[in-house]
Amino acid sequence: MNPLLNWNFIACCLSNLLFYTAVYVLVPVLPLYLVDEFRAETSVVGVILSLFAFTGMFIRPFSGFLVDTFRRKPLYLLCYFLFTAYFAGYLLASTLLMLGIVRAMQGLIFSIGTTSAITVAIDLLSPQQQGRGIGIFGVTTSAGILFGPVTGLKVLEFYSFQEVFAVALTISTIALLIGATIRMERQLPRKPASTSPASFTATLKFTNIILIRGLPMALCVILVMFLYGALIHYLTLFVREHAITAEPGFFFVWLSLGLIFGRLAGGWLVDAGYLMLPVIFGKVLLTSAVFVLWADLFAVMFYLSAALFGFGYGIIFPSYQTMFIRLANKEQRGIAVSTYRTATDFGTGFAILCGGVIAQFFSFFSIFLTGAVLALLSLVLFIAMVSSRHRRRLFSAENYGTMTSR
Repeated sequence: MNPLLNWNFIACCLSNLLFYTAVYVLVPVLPLYLVDEFRAETSVVGVILSLFAFTGMFIRPFSGFLVDTFRRKPLYLLCYFLFTAYFAGYLLASTLLMLGIVRAMQGLIFSIGTTSAITVAIDLLSPQQQGRGIGIFGVTTSAGILFGPVTGLKVLEFYSFQEVFAVALTISTIALLIGATIRMERQLPRKPASTSPASFTATLKFTNIILIRGLPMALCVILVMFLYGALIHYLTLFVREHAITAEPGFFFVWLSLGLIFGRLAGGWLVDAGYLMLPVIFGKVLLTSAVFVLWADLFAVMFYLSAALFGFGYGIIFPSYQTMFIRLANKEQRGIAVSTYRTATDFGTGFAILCGGVIAQFFSFFSIFLTGAVLALLSLVLFIAMVSSRHRRRLFSAENYGTMTSR
C-alpha cells in the first residue's frame, strides 16, 4: 500500500489549495472593482457576482455524470486550464457585460472542476486511507479562504485591481502546473460509457441527478447558506459603509480558521453519533455572530464574529452532508452529494443576487440580518423535519455510520 503522503496526493492537495486561493483572491475585491471602476449600483453588483454561483448550480447535478463518464485526469486538467484562462478575462473585460460572461463561465467550470478534483483525490487513495485523505483534502479547501482574501486585499492596498487579477492568474497557473504532475495508475471510469441516445436519456432522468427524498432538507441548506454567501461577498462593502478600522483581510483569516476547527469538531460529533446537535448549535451560533459583528466598537469583536461564523458553518457542513447520504440508497450516494452541493450553490447565489437589492434600499448589515432570520427559519424547519418525516431513516441502524464527511 502506498503511503498516504506520497507526491501524487500531496500534489493534488497543494493544487487544490492554490486553486481555491486563486478563487478567493477575487471574492472580496470584485465588489469593490465593480463599484469603483464601473460605478455599478449594488443591485447590478449582486447580479454579476451571483452568476458564478448560479451557473455552477445549474451544471452541478451533471458534474458527477461527467466525472463518471470521462477519464478523470484529462477532465480535471481541462477544467483547471479553462478556469485559469478565464482569469485572463478579468484583465481584458472592459464592460459589465463582458465581466458578467467571464464570471458566469468561470462558475460553470468551477463546478465541474471541484467535482473532478475530489474524485481524483479519492482515486489516489486506498480504501484504508480515504477517511484521513478526504479530511486532509477538505482542509486544503477551507485553507483557500485563509490565504486568498487577505492576499487580494493586500495587493489592492499597494497596487491596483489589474495586479490583483494578475496575481490570481499566476496562482491558478501554478495550481495547474502542479496538478499536471499527478500520475494516476487507475484511469476511471472502468466501464466504457454508453453512447446510445436511449442510454444517455435514461442516465439523465431527473431522479438520477436529484435526490427527491432530500429536497426538504435541501431547503434547510438553502436558507442557512444565504448568510454565508452574503458574508463572503459583501463584507468588504459593509466595512467601507461603516468605516470599520479593522482589517477585512484578517476577517477571512479568522473565518477560515473557524471553518477548519469547526469541520474537525463537526466530523468528530457525527462519528460519535450526534447528528442533530451540530446543526442546531451551529445555526444558533451563526445568528449570534451577526449581532457580534454589529458590535464593531472594537476590532476584537469584528474578528470574533468571523471565528464564530466559521465555526458555525464548519460544524454544520459534516452533519448535513452525512444526512443527505443517509437519506439515499447506497447506489444514490453520488446523487445525494450532488443534491447537497446544488443546494449550497443555490443558497449562496440567491444571497448574492438578493443582497445587492437589499443593500441598495437599506444597508449592507440588513443583508446579514436577513441571513440571520433565514438561519433561524432553517433551524425551525430542520427540527420539525427531523422530528417527523426523516427521523427513522436518518437514525436507522442500516444507514448509521455509512459515511461521514469532514
